[in-house]
Amino acid sequence: MKKRRGYTAGIICACILGLIPVSCSKNGSASAKSSSKAPVQINLVLLKVYDFSDAQKVQDEMNKILEKRYNIDVKLTYVDFGSWQQQTNLLLLGTDCDILPLFGTPLSTYVANGQLLELDDYYAKSDGTFKSIWSPVELQGTKVNGKLYSITNLRNFANKYSLHMSQKIVGELNIDISSVKTLEDITPVLAKVHKAHPEMYAMVPQTGDTFVNGWMWDGLGDESWIGVLPEKGQTAKVQNVFDTADFKQFTGMTHKWYEAGYIMSDALSNRESGESLVVNGKAFSFFNNDSNAAPVPGTVTSEIIAPWTVSNSYSALSYGISVNSLHPDESWTLLQALYTDADLATLLIDGVEGVHYVKNGNGSISYPAGVTATTSTYGGAAQYWAYPYAALTPPIDTLGSPDFFKELVAFNKSAIVSKAAGFLFDSTSITDQYTACVNVMNKYYKALLCGSIDPAKFIPQADAELKSAGVDAVIALKQQELDKFLKNK
Repeated sequence: MKKRRGYTAGIICACILGLIPVSCSKNGSASAKSSSKAPVQINLVLLKVYDFSDAQKVQDEMNKILEKRYNIDVKLTYVDFGSWQQQTNLLLLGTDCDILPLFGTPLSTYVANGQLLELDDYYAKSDGTFKSIWSPVELQGTKVNGKLYSITNLRNFANKYSLHMSQKIVGELNIDISSVKTLEDITPVLAKVHKAHPEMYAMVPQTGDTFVNGWMWDGLGDESWIGVLPEKGQTAKVQNVFDTADFKQFTGMTHKWYEAGYIMSDALSNRESGESLVVNGKAFSFFNNDSNAAPVPGTVTSEIIAPWTVSNSYSALSYGISVNSLHPDESWTLLQALYTDADLATLLIDGVEGVHYVKNGNGSISYPAGVTATTSTYGGAAQYWAYPYAALTPPIDTLGSPDFFKELVAFNKSAIVSKAAGFLFDSTSITDQYTACVNVMNKYYKALLCGSIDPAKFIPQADAELKSAGVDAVIALKQQELDKFLKNK
């Protein structure tokens, strides 16, 4: 029998927060499975970035299809991005959460907490269409200790790292962006902009105090970067990120830019995104990790680092079934349908035709006249990356191409993949050393990346503090786990 976790407390907490509607259980009993032929209701928990006040309309239209084809009803429960972890953890305590995207918490943590259903048997019995979607490498990425716990969704698995620049300033100063291909190429561009517009930041962080979200090092599922694979993960030797040639080159360059006045001086206290600063005319450029999407209007880009995929990319956002689901079989049926049934996927992502979108002759869709992503009453098209499989749907025209999803699949396939793809680090046996190292990283990592401190002076200082904190033990364990993973892969 499946282990139930914290059922009563979870239901009470979730109801208090208003996450679970009173009508959530069609049976009138949260503990009894349906014994009739009436459709079984499955609660699909989803990430909310935009407005979804019309979710009920979409749910009703989906259920017309689901009842006829699968004898299932779906309940759409949208949870705000800002409170995602807290609220989904509460939902997972009870039995009303059936399917959810696993996001913001490592997949291995969900598994260690006993929150997810193993999916191997379901996957083995799934149809060929479903099995053809993901490659063995992509499927390996959502396994923990050899068992399948979730199915990755369609988004950019790879990132190319680009310099985003103000289109207006590029035109005004006649900057040849095709010649900007390396960090060294950026220097004269920043110098030119700084001279012409000293009132403007020549370069700002990607978002908040994060100067760039990654670069050439794979943290092996560890976003504190304590032990990495450099060179786009094309080596199997775990190293201290501060000692890699990639990190030293990057921070050496940003420190020169900072000293020259090109980088925002208060970058570590910044709270705005680079995109908003550039679009609003406060800055000229920022680094970003991109997919195949068109540049933000008002910006142009130059690729600096070609696309590559980090080890935990496939598990960073994937869909799983709660171990406490009262209807695991029907939950799997619905989950598989969301990856294979175009009618359902289009309703879930784009909403109702004529209400939330209109079709274009080229295969894309647009918002109705006068509506944007921020004013739509169902904003799914703008957050396609948060749903199971958007390739079944027409893309919104703001993505830049009617073939956007075909191009996204091709983009992912073209990327260099880390040798550690699918590996997830488990630090639980050395929690004290790991926590101490995180504290050191928090002190130096972001400051070094934005150039505000001299790497020649502070990398040796950071290394000494990391050594005292126990970094050698963390790296040794990460190497041991990686070696075992690669041997069994």
